[in-house]
Amino acid sequence: MTTLSLQEHLEAQHRALPAPAASQIWRRDALASFAARGFPTRRDERWHYTDLRLLEDGRFPLVPRAPSAETRAAAATLLETLGIDLPGERLVFVDGQLDPTLSRFGATAGLEISSLTETWDSLDAGVIDRGALAAALSTVRTHPLAALNTAFVQHGALVKVARTARAHAPLQFVFVTVGRDRTAPQPRVIIELAAGAEATIVQHFLDAQQAAPGWLNLVTDVTQDPGSKLTLYRVQEHGGAHFHTSLLRARLGRDALLTAGYVERGGRLVRNDIDVVLAESGARADLFGLTLGSGEQHADNHICVEHAAPRTASTAAFRAIADDAAHSVFCAKVIVRPGAQKVDARQASDGLLLSARAEINAKPELEIYANDIKCAHGATVGELDEEQLFYLRSRGMDADAARAMLTLAFAQVIAERITLAPVRARAIKDFVARIPEARAAGDDAW
Repeated sequence: MTTLSLQEHLEAQHRALPAPAASQIWRRDALASFAARGFPTRRDERWHYTDLRLLEDGRFPLVPRAPSAETRAAAATLLETLGIDLPGERLVFVDGQLDPTLSRFGATAGLEISSLTETWDSLDAGVIDRGALAAALSTVRTHPLAALNTAFVQHGALVKVARTARAHAPLQFVFVTVGRDRTAPQPRVIIELAAGAEATIVQHFLDAQQAAPGWLNLVTDVTQDPGSKLTLYRVQEHGGAHFHTSLLRARLGRDALLTAGYVERGGRLVRNDIDVVLAESGARADLFGLTLGSGEQHADNHICVEHAAPRTASTAAFRAIADDAAHSVFCAKVIVRPGAQKVDARQASDGLLLSARAEINAKPELEIYANDIKCAHGATVGELDEEQLFYLRSRGMDADAARAMLTLAFAQVIAERITLAPVRARAIKDFVARIPEARAAGDDAW
């Protein structure tokens, strides 16, 4: 698609957006930014391994229709059969739109949840902290797909955790795709933790139509004040024809801690951007992820951690398992700014190939402008150990179960870092189902 035809296509959809005048300035600027550049191409170093031509040529409708009663009923059934059973509050988005009848929120002290049906109206009204607003709008310049999200966002949520409040039960966001048309919602989630606040948030992605093409483009903006702690888990289980792109942008104050765990189990093409700024001394980020690819799935995790202050620390540990003709990508960059001394930054990427046609790429990077720091990175890609397979076979285990057990052991290194048992069990569900001994142990063992 040429730049001109893309712009005309976007303009036509933008005119159909039921947005009030107060939000137009944000939307128009973002649309102009995206239209001027278009979809990222592989000529862009940040997108070298991921080709979005299928997404660009799809002409997905960026202003989806409201879900019907039948669609909402199908979503309820899907939640009952495939949802992760967690206590606490839950926000359910059906085809990108918040469904109050399937959601439950407003009962936890110190936790304020608002539906951002008119997201940018809330921005204009000063509902969102100025720092969070600046962070949200800055993504327009640095991330083209975030600019598209800003231009077309209609639904989302604002989560505020009050000073020193502790949300003991997790808050769950469930994004359910039910529609049979080529839906392409652009939701946004804004999370603000006041000083000393603590919260756990789970994002879960499900599709009812496994073979239906669709696209979800999600932006999550996080602002953490001094001493706050946020644990964020996400489990992505899209259908095999679905596209998924996401941006997590987090800014951490003094002594704040962000723990983010990613599990990628589905999707035709998946691209996750994770941008973390450790803005003040003592801030820490612990990032980890597990990608399980099969068929012709493509998953790209692209991480940038900026150490902007001294005595900050970060870890990024990701593992990928690729079968059939799947392709997994890990790109991680650490930037240590001038004056950010006493920084400790570590990266690790490990890949397991289960097929001769599978591919795993790893690209760790360090950009350092200080001299009293500890920075390290490492990457490995390999196959299952034949000696270990022989050992298990010699003890009476069949070949498939032996391969599944060794693959499970590889995945568990990451999965065991997930503290919520139902989420942890979901991360390794595929392997457990193939091992009789594991099935007999039950979900509680995992």
